[in-house]
Amino acid sequence: MPLRFDLINSIIDLGTHFSPGETVDPSTSPALREAGVALVTTYIEQLSLLELVGEPAPLFGARGGMWIGYELTEKGRKLSGSETELRYAVASLIGGPQGEVSEAVVSLRQECTNARLDEAYRENFLKTLDEIRICFDAECYIAVMALCGTILEACLKEILLRHEVQFEDNWMIGRLIREINERIKEIYIDPALLNVSNIINQSRIHVSHIHENIPVPSRDQAIMVIYAVRDVVRRSLNWQ
Repeated sequence: MPLRFDLINSIIDLGTHFSPGETVDPSTSPALREAGVALVTTYIEQLSLLELVGEPAPLFGARGGMWIGYELTEKGRKLSGSETELRYAVASLIGGPQGEVSEAVVSLRQECTNARLDEAYRENFLKTLDEIRICFDAECYIAVMALCGTILEACLKEILLRHEVQFEDNWMIGRLIREINERIKEIYIDPALLNVSNIINQSRIHVSHIHENIPVPSRDQAIMVIYAVRDVVRRSLNWQ
């Protein structure tokens, strides 16, 4: 059975309340006490293998009972501030694809692995597809939008490069689509892709304005964007 992220998060979060070098006492967390010594010990051992916690050792808990104490590593402390990054770091513990949509992303990644991608961005491109799957399964839809935007921009710019059409690095998705439509007549771009780009850009723009409420995309919007991006990636591979 995949490990529960809520308890993983509780172990990491509790560690931030202890000073570096100080042994963390799991018994001081209500959530970890409720989970029980055996289960928490299993999680600590798993996180130790990922080097998120270290120095596991028996201790008598301040709230009673024998527990396994630990120290939060520097890596663990860095990840504590970002749920998305923490989920990505422990993805091997909480399981693989959890549904049809994330399976589709995994399948797309495999197609891209076997395709002729530019070595200049190949590694980052494949890693971004991994992150899209993980963030979707974790219901981090704002992150999904940002990551899909990165993939979409890379594909559109690659199309322009192949056809020797100049562009500016700061052009956003809408401008890239319009340039392709105007300059490369043999390439078909689905008109609905502009609507997809608007959804992506809305999330991106609000994230950059810290005093505004961020509109959280719905699951349905995330699914629509993922499949639209998949279509562009596949077409891009066929246009090589």
